[in-house]
Amino acid sequence: MMLLQPLAIIMFCSYFRCLPTRRFLNPIINTSSAHQLTMNNNSHDDYDASTLFLQRQTEPKKHVYTLSDIIHYLNQIQDILESSKPSPAIKYDHCYQSGNSKTFFKVVGNVLAKPMLRTLIYHHAHTPASKKIHFDQRIREEKAALEFDLMYSFVINALRPAALILDEDLRSTFIPQLLEQIDTIEKRVDDEGLSSKLQGWNGLFCRLASGRYYQGKLEAMIHDLFPQLMDEFYAASRKVTEREVLERVIQLDLVDESTNIEMSEEDEAWIERRINAARSCLDNFYTPSDEGTQNPSKQDHLEGIKSGKRCEQSCLEFLQDVYNDNGTNTHRILSNVYVNNRRRPYSESEPVQKYIPPKMHRRGASVKQKELGIIWTDCSPGIISNRHRECSEFDAVIIRYNNNETDDQVSMDDTDTDCAAIESIFEAKRTISPSTLHDILMKKLGAIEALIQDASAELAYKDGEVMGTAPISSDTTPSFTFGIYGVELLPPGNAADSIRSIAGSNIVSSNINEVISALERGSYNEDSSVMVEVEVASTIEIVENLKAIIEEKIQKNMVDIVFILEEEARFLRS
Repeated sequence: MMLLQPLAIIMFCSYFRCLPTRRFLNPIINTSSAHQLTMNNNSHDDYDASTLFLQRQTEPKKHVYTLSDIIHYLNQIQDILESSKPSPAIKYDHCYQSGNSKTFFKVVGNVLAKPMLRTLIYHHAHTPASKKIHFDQRIREEKAALEFDLMYSFVINALRPAALILDEDLRSTFIPQLLEQIDTIEKRVDDEGLSSKLQGWNGLFCRLASGRYYQGKLEAMIHDLFPQLMDEFYAASRKVTEREVLERVIQLDLVDESTNIEMSEEDEAWIERRINAARSCLDNFYTPSDEGTQNPSKQDHLEGIKSGKRCEQSCLEFLQDVYNDNGTNTHRILSNVYVNNRRRPYSESEPVQKYIPPKMHRRGASVKQKELGIIWTDCSPGIISNRHRECSEFDAVIIRYNNNETDDQVSMDDTDTDCAAIESIFEAKRTISPSTLHDILMKKLGAIEALIQDASAELAYKDGEVMGTAPISSDTTPSFTFGIYGVELLPPGNAADSIRSIAGSNIVSSNINEVISALERGSYNEDSSVMVEVEVASTIEIVENLKAIIEEKIQKNMVDIVFILEEEARFLRS
């Protein structure tokens, strides 16, 4: 009888380890209660997402917040917008009080120069979304066409006359096919038009230097045989500036298009204002000799990428700290988990899609490559429409193993993947602002919700040569956490300015009357800055819409949401 008691205890413990645990029953709790939780909670049923991350992390402690804290945060932002309290944008002359409590002036920065031009050129032709796609395509087309025209003009007007008077023996020895190739290019341009300028035209000109001596090296050929043409060659082969491209697009798509339409005097005056405003926009934001907004924005973009990568690494280190199971291997952290569509529908006979690592990680057997995974989902119209162009990657996914082994030390290779399920998904952003909140909740969280509704969705990952799979939702894990990791929560004053910028951007992208007025006002302003007039109500509407999204997520309660910050948001105490 005494021997049966230990055996019964072992069997009970083994059974208990395989029971599903509901760690996250109450995803929304107040800030005060979140920061007063202690280690005295011994029941798993009392745990929620905030409790888990507060208790399991080591020093230095991160700060844990919930959606209720974010609602409080948005209320603070709304108070600033409604009261017109001083903010950094007003202090540093990025915003001006208009004298009317219902509006304010927002200074337009370089990043909004292209949206202004899109609005002026394609007023009624496209929707705001298609307008951007079309405008970007037109810039690519006209950039290629402009560079082609420069080189084509050089070849026809300078290189061919020089080749005709070159010594015939030199020509037949070193460039026997030059004149023939020039004639071929001229014929192709006459026959094919613009399409030939966009497809491999650079290689087309390199054929001018074909032969055993130069083997396609056009610059070397001109240097040796036509040194007097080197300056003209460099001018013809240069990269055109962004202003030159935009001037060409304005001329073709706005000026020339309007001349082909019969209009009333009123319409002609309106078109004239649009053309003058477009040229004024170029003068305000693009100089004739440089790339305008391209270099600064590219530098900012690179800095943003670097800070984002550092934040992702900090997030992984935090998760490794939280999910440190003292060698029991009950959790697995995967970084950079991609979301992809199966090439064929899911079937019971062949449910597992072959694991194909992303192209950028296929070479070598780095440690990072072993931590990658792919979430496969079917190509059904309902699922695709919910996540198309919204989410292709998750920064971190945490798998929990519900293993039946009685030994405390479970080997990863011996883990029963049928008992594995996703416990948490994390997204890392250095600074959490209203705009990043909107993108995360609508895109990342929206994709998660779509995947949960797809019964065939599953995570496939590699552990060396072993293939593992885990379902997105499972009976053993009835709920999982979506974590948002960041360094800081943007202070309410700065966040209010961010909302003002968004409202100004919306005006620039949609209100052509205000865009024209802003450019006309700018020419009379002392510092020549371009300012759009924005209604305060539009900023309040942005905040209200974001609050409505959060309240909807709280009501749906499909996923537990928690915010992890390195820096404490002290303003949330008020």
